[in-house]
Amino acid sequence: MNLFRKGCLSVALLAMLSGCATNSMFVSYPSQAEKWKATLGNEAASAGTTQKLEKATAGGDGVLYLQELGRVTQLNGEGEASRNAFADVVSKYDAEDASAKIQVSSLAASGTSLITNDNARPYVAPDYERIFTRAYQALNYWAENDVTGTAVELRAAALEQRVSANKREKEIAKAEEEAEENDVDVSQFDGYFQGIDAVAGGVKASFQNAWTFYLSALFWEAHGEYNDALVDYKKALEINSGVDMIKEDVERVSNPRALRDSDEGMVAVLYEQGFVQPREEFTLPIPTVHGVFSVAFPTYAIGSKPRPNSLRVLDSASQPLGETVVLADVGGLAAKDLKERMPGMLVRQTLRATAKYNMQKQANDN
Repeated sequence: MNLFRKGCLSVALLAMLSGCATNSMFVSYPSQAEKWKATLGNEAASAGTTQKLEKATAGGDGVLYLQELGRVTQLNGEGEASRNAFADVVSKYDAEDASAKIQVSSLAASGTSLITNDNARPYVAPDYERIFTRAYQALNYWAENDVTGTAVELRAAALEQRVSANKREKEIAKAEEEAEENDVDVSQFDGYFQGIDAVAGGVKASFQNAWTFYLSALFWEAHGEYNDALVDYKKALEINSGVDMIKEDVERVSNPRALRDSDEGMVAVLYEQGFVQPREEFTLPIPTVHGVFSVAFPTYAIGSKPRPNSLRVLDSASQPLGETVVLADVGGLAAKDLKERMPGMLVRQTLRATAKYNMQKQANDN
């Protein structure tokens, strides 16, 4: 076997930078992110970025900026700051999931959204960002040789994927029920979102992340826990069945005795490239009983999506040792997340357009 192992390629350097702050869904947040990206690797400039992110965490979209803070400080080698930021992020996740009061407030906000748009909602981290948060925190602990901390976070990342699958199934069912109750034909808009499908590519679900399972498998294998490693390699292969590298990993770990007797080792390279493309805006005509209303909707354009480049490593004689392959297309995960949420968004926008018409008509009649 090669001493240099083929690694993993993710087409996002900052997975968290796909989000959009709710105060300005299409412009403000991506513009801020461009400034932050430019400071990476520059210690003096990054200090200013960190301060701005820390200040922004106190706002309504605090969880978004905390995620960014955790990732930016991690990339700048500030392990303790990154761990603290990601720990605060997880606390916000837990509070959001556990607090009945927040859930009720969320429902109330949904009702209010019939006269205001989705930008008025506090930022809620999509499932794929929550999963990456756990995986990045695992890397922080792994860098400190904290085996227990790493294991906890990797298991949490796997749990997030299971919970997200159940949650998304219920969300889609609820959106379909609301569409039927309000006589909204969501399928009539399918043609407008083909660009999102193109960006999502082969991503089956936004919460399925082979990269995190592969990372977990590497961890377990490195610590001699071959059964656990095999389980996670198989999960990664289930999500990304076309990757021969993972098939080789499954075959290798299936024979742990040979691994223990071998005097060779393996080097795994986790290679992250590029940034998730920002959302764009387009105008969607929504027909109602009162006429057609034009509404701004978020989308992703295939032309803005970065194309992955593989990383090849050569030995001193310029002979190939390994080459990376794509395990997680984070831009695709972001697009798939938006597509999965689209039925609920379409129902809300249709009801909102009708509510605005009725309010305007009532005002004119008075």
